[in-house]
Amino acid sequence: MSTEPADGTPQNPYRVSAPADILSLIPHTLGFEPRESLVLMGLCGGRLGATLRLDLPPGQAARAGNAAYAATACRFLAADTEADGVLLAMYTDVPWQDPANPPYRPLVRRLEKELDKAGIPLQDGWLVGEHTWRDYFCLRPGCCPWPGTPLSRIADSMLNTELVYRGSAFAATLERAVAESFPGQWPTGSTVVREQERFAGQLAGRWCERDQFRLTLRLWTECFAGALPRGAGQGADHGPGAGAAPYAEDIFEPEAGPGAGNREEPPHRNAECAGFLLASLADRQVRDTVLVLAAVGEEAAFHGAEANGLVRRQLHPTLLPGAAPAGLREPVAFPMPRARRPQRAAAEFRSILVGQGINAPDWTLLDRAHAVFTDLVPVAGGDSKAALLSLLGWMEWARGRGSRAQIYLEHALDARAGYRLALLLRELLGTGILPDWTRSRTGSWPGIPDG
Repeated sequence: MSTEPADGTPQNPYRVSAPADILSLIPHTLGFEPRESLVLMGLCGGRLGATLRLDLPPGQAARAGNAAYAATACRFLAADTEADGVLLAMYTDVPWQDPANPPYRPLVRRLEKELDKAGIPLQDGWLVGEHTWRDYFCLRPGCCPWPGTPLSRIADSMLNTELVYRGSAFAATLERAVAESFPGQWPTGSTVVREQERFAGQLAGRWCERDQFRLTLRLWTECFAGALPRGAGQGADHGPGAGAAPYAEDIFEPEAGPGAGNREEPPHRNAECAGFLLASLADRQVRDTVLVLAAVGEEAAFHGAEANGLVRRQLHPTLLPGAAPAGLREPVAFPMPRARRPQRAAAEFRSILVGQGINAPDWTLLDRAHAVFTDLVPVAGGDSKAALLSLLGWMEWARGRGSRAQIYLEHALDARAGYRLALLLRELLGTGILPDWTRSRTGSWPGIPDG
């Protein structure tokens, strides 16, 4: 089952009642127009709360499949302890020929039972078809004429008009939302490639020597600190009420012009630094540690890597790009003592990678890291591109957005067939398991943070 919690959930500021307004809000909240999907929206005192999108099961699944599907959906919605009800929107091109027998009726009945048991009853629902939409439960032709209301009523709703006026937009499909999240090719792309080859040759077999490893992580940390997700500063939701950026995707956009915004260019935008960073991802130990760094910070990542035996004794001089921040070039600038509790550090390192434990990632740090990885994708190739896309896939999985994660992993395998990390993560997604922290209102991803 692929799931897609909406950007900015579990909190949503809208109090809407008209069905057309509710249906118009869904693609703005998700960032794309759902297809063959079931969208469930929690209600919290009359306001929309958590929003969850799930792929509809193929072939209108058998009874056993319906039970597992409904239980999984209910578990996600019940994690929002403030929810007191649920709304349903089904998006499908399956023909609805008999008003009394809507598509996927056995599945919806099972879902109603699960939600009732959880104390969050299903209060209303609609089916959005190829040309029309109508109430899923109403059989009265007087209020819900057959075959339904034209889809243009959704686009013409007052809320949709307001959202478009505020600058909100969404992609036609999830695949397009992901594809259009990447920036264009860098003008210095060929220089980045040369620098990557140079550092890969100079540091072959040396990336995991203790000081080199530590300084490489420090440079990644500096890059994350210098990046802002698109939409930062627009409000915590980064959703429709905050003037959402197109497609609600989080990428770093370098500001144009000299001195634009009085911001210094982040280190990863320098061709030499970018080449160094991409070369470092070819080392599996560095790559995995950078992922943990993006989730929980430099100190925990370094201590966990060292406790797991990924770090070796320093035998060679350290090497950093000349454009790296000046303080990083001194070996003693950032001393890192050994972990006081190495067994615990080792276990926490491994648990983050597989999404276990009650401690959620540092979402602000992870969103900034997502921005840096996204920005580097156009100048990466082969293993480094597959590494970046695999890391982005893990991040989307950590956010609870399994559908997006799957697309990133497919792109990773397109960049390097058989790339091991992408295959492992795809296998993990295939189990339907999401990280432990996605079950908690306080621990789950809150959307793009205010910068």
